[in-house]
Amino acid sequence: MSITTSKKHFCPLLFIVFLVLLSALNCPAQPPGVSNPLENKLYKGSVDEIAAFIDLRQDEFGQIINDLDKITDKDAAKDIKSSATAVKDLFQGLSLQYKSLLKELSRAESTPLNKPTVKGPPYSTENFDKVITFQRKVNIRLTENSKKFALLQSRLTSLQKIAVNQLSEYSRRLKTDSEYYLLLYEKYGKLLNLQCEYALLQVKKPKLENLLVKLNSSKKEANNWVKEIFSLIEIKPEDITKAQKLKDERQSLFKKNTDTTSSEYQDLNQRVLIYEVQLDEALNKIELAKESDPEQESLRAEKERIELILDALKLRIHLINQNRINCEIKILKSNFRLQWLKDYELGAQPESLTNFIKEWSLEADKLKHKQEATTTAISEVTLARSTLTQRLVNIKNQKATAQTPQLIETMTNLTRQAGKVNENIDKLILALSENDQALRNATREIEQILDLVRFTISRNERIRTWSALYLAGFHERVQNVVYYPLFSIGTSFVTLSIILKIIFLLFAGVITLRLLRRQIARLLEKKMGMSIGAINSITTLGYYISLLIGTLIVLSSAGLDLSQLSIILGALGVGIGFGLQSITNNFISGIILLTEQSVKVGDYVHLGDGLVGEVKKMTIRATVVRTVEGEDIIVPNSEFISTRVNTWTYGDDWRRLNIPFGVSYDSNPDEIVQLAEAAAREVDITREDFMHPLKIFFEGFGDNSLDFSIRVWCRMTNLKAPSGLKSDYYFALFRKLQEAGVTIPFPQRDLHLQTTSPELTEKLEMLMSTNNNPRAMPYQLPTVRDNQHENLKN
Repeated sequence: MSITTSKKHFCPLLFIVFLVLLSALNCPAQPPGVSNPLENKLYKGSVDEIAAFIDLRQDEFGQIINDLDKITDKDAAKDIKSSATAVKDLFQGLSLQYKSLLKELSRAESTPLNKPTVKGPPYSTENFDKVITFQRKVNIRLTENSKKFALLQSRLTSLQKIAVNQLSEYSRRLKTDSEYYLLLYEKYGKLLNLQCEYALLQVKKPKLENLLVKLNSSKKEANNWVKEIFSLIEIKPEDITKAQKLKDERQSLFKKNTDTTSSEYQDLNQRVLIYEVQLDEALNKIELAKESDPEQESLRAEKERIELILDALKLRIHLINQNRINCEIKILKSNFRLQWLKDYELGAQPESLTNFIKEWSLEADKLKHKQEATTTAISEVTLARSTLTQRLVNIKNQKATAQTPQLIETMTNLTRQAGKVNENIDKLILALSENDQALRNATREIEQILDLVRFTISRNERIRTWSALYLAGFHERVQNVVYYPLFSIGTSFVTLSIILKIIFLLFAGVITLRLLRRQIARLLEKKMGMSIGAINSITTLGYYISLLIGTLIVLSSAGLDLSQLSIILGALGVGIGFGLQSITNNFISGIILLTEQSVKVGDYVHLGDGLVGEVKKMTIRATVVRTVEGEDIIVPNSEFISTRVNTWTYGDDWRRLNIPFGVSYDSNPDEIVQLAEAAAREVDITREDFMHPLKIFFEGFGDNSLDFSIRVWCRMTNLKAPSGLKSDYYFALFRKLQEAGVTIPFPQRDLHLQTTSPELTEKLEMLMSTNNNPRAMPYQLPTVRDNQHENLKN
């Protein structure tokens, strides 16, 4: 019975194992593990070693593609086939990438530009033009390759980070999702793709570096070559004739173009005026029509049509202007060439070259401004094109929802008109781009020739030219900026010059007032012997009053109408009413303190919040108090007015100290008084006169001592610090009492036991007899009462 049962279970088990083995044979092998995010064998080593490693990778790709073909050929789910096809395409693309890597390995390095062949010296203008063109091409190519190298470096850094993340993701998937082989192959393929791209950039990097080195060398060589040829150039009469002919041809072409487009230009402007009037009428109709009016949509569509027509007309006008600007740039370049040929001709005077540099330096600056304006115009037109695209989408949506044939036809016309506007925008962007490049080239050419001409004149002439060029209009530009009206106060305009004048005069006035304040303080202290607090009050009030008067004088001398000052004061009053109450309160409190001198510099004060210290400085807004710990506390002046202030030096600087102490009951009071007086007089800060005598008081009989107190006077102005005053007296008093053998008592307590147990009484008696010390127990044990024995025991 058991054998039969085991066979029944064993047969299905074999069948399941067979199915698992069969499915494993039909599925691709699991992708291999990867240890490094970037494989250096793809770009390090010899070409043969790299090619051999790539061949191994290609064989691996071929095996993976064959395994994926089996999945796509068999009857699998549609999504599995689609995923397998995508992974297969990925590895086929990888195979092509590795072939590109092999081609890059065998590709030779790029060569720099070949130098043109020139004859000389002396050199002709044609040869000079060849060298200038060569130099320009070298600079352009160097700029392009420098940008490529910067992008390559950035991409390599980015690929390193991406590859590390990709390897981490692949390793995690390899452990957790081993049954999803298609997903693993996809992750594996992406990692290999990053490795191939990184290797390709690493192969290109040294080639690009070598090219940049060669281009930099070519640039330096071209610059020297241009200077050499320019210094030995021979300008012939036929060169000037040729330049004159080119200038005449371009002027004739510009005149012809202007004559051709002038009538169109005028017609476009007239049509713009007409359509602007129609647009105003359409807007008026829309405002008068109700929202529920069925013609509302037609009116809006008509407004849209007129706006598109206006945009097209304005763009056409702008395009005509850009064509004229292009012709003007060409004429300017021909004028420049003709003039520098004439001025640089043999026998030309340095003065003519100096004037040439001045004139065309200004023209180069103008070209730069035009180029900036052109760049701005390109941005604006590009933005207009994006706006037009959005409008076109809205028109198509309205056309799709239109219900009447008339509205559909109107939307169709709008679409057609928007297409024309878009076409004009494209033409205008192209014209603006051409003019932008033409302006850049013209500016570069003018500046290059000017730099070459500067080296042909003496250093003194260069300095004089620079001074005349950049400093001639400096005074006028500064005046335009300084005297430009910024705002007005009443009938007076405020300019930068007025502001600078006020700042300078106020600064000078403040410095002068501070110096006078110090000198007056010294004079009052030495000549008149006034206290520091009184001197500070007088000088501070005088300083602020003088500052106010000086400010009014400065404002008047700067040209401001002081009658309009009421406006400022009114605004200040509103500000005080809303948010400056505390500042005004402190300001007025400072004036009161400085006037009354209730608190002065040098006073020792004790505020209501517990702050104790010396007044070190008083200003119109706040007072600085230095505590005994050395901290400087800035206290608003309003606190000295609104709260109670204890001051130790208000009427005079005398202060009485009370030093209490006690002695034992076996001491002689008369002797104690003499000792206390002697101790008090030993302290340096003690002061005595007929109005401030030293007193020793017998205060009474205390619990443990005879209580005395010393009433002694000291002067606060003679103290370096107000802290530790009583400590000096206690030190002196302790020494005197100790020398005299006077006992200083300490608190004692007598314990009277009313009831106790016989056992406790016996123990206490035994303890007393053992110690044999009558002072240890200064009391008699009472008789134990029987009625309380039980309570105490409990």
